[in-house]
Amino acid sequence: MTGNVHDVLEAASAEGFVTPRAAVSGVEHSTGFLRRGVDQQPIRLDDGEVGIDIGSGGGLPGLVLAGATSGNWALVERAARRCTFLRWAVGELGLSDRVEVVCGDVVDVARGPLRGVATLVTARGFGSPAATLECGAPLLSEGGRLVVSEPPGDESRWPLELLDELNLADEGSWHTKSAGYRAFMSGGSCPERYPRRNNRQATKPLF
Repeated sequence: MTGNVHDVLEAASAEGFVTPRAAVSGVEHSTGFLRRGVDQQPIRLDDGEVGIDIGSGGGLPGLVLAGATSGNWALVERAARRCTFLRWAVGELGLSDRVEVVCGDVVDVARGPLRGVATLVTARGFGSPAATLECGAPLLSEGGRLVVSEPPGDESRWPLELLDELNLADEGSWHTKSAGYRAFMSGGSCPERYPRRNNRQATKPLF
């Protein structure tokens, strides 16, 4: 990267896109998406593979992970002002050759060309657990992983029957010094009816 990611996160904080605390801890928290337990290999995204960060906001974790991996990334954000910032940040960090900012609703993105192509999908604070699974799962290729931020001490918020419905397998959780994460692996294509439209998700969430 040609620019400094800490400076970019400070700029995101100044714009109100991340909190000052997140700007300080953002690199550590973001790289935690790739770490797992000591008995497991880190999650990778290599040349030619695709990562998608949904609800990128001020660039966490997508900008950091793009710099920490060698794959191609799509940062999905629906707020136009945040998209403008993300495009500036991608250029500032020298990542324009393999990072694209996709300005749009994740529901539409998951029904477009990015459906079923991602080796890795990340979600830091996208929405409810149900919405995160419903919108993230369709983007995964077979064997791809959805990695989400996980609050401490909550092991019961991912219903097994829903994971089966979305063709996901729970790979378990891990923790760094300050944050928790959980990974789900895709067993194949997600049913075509997902993701449902936002109003349908709001009125009848999957759980």
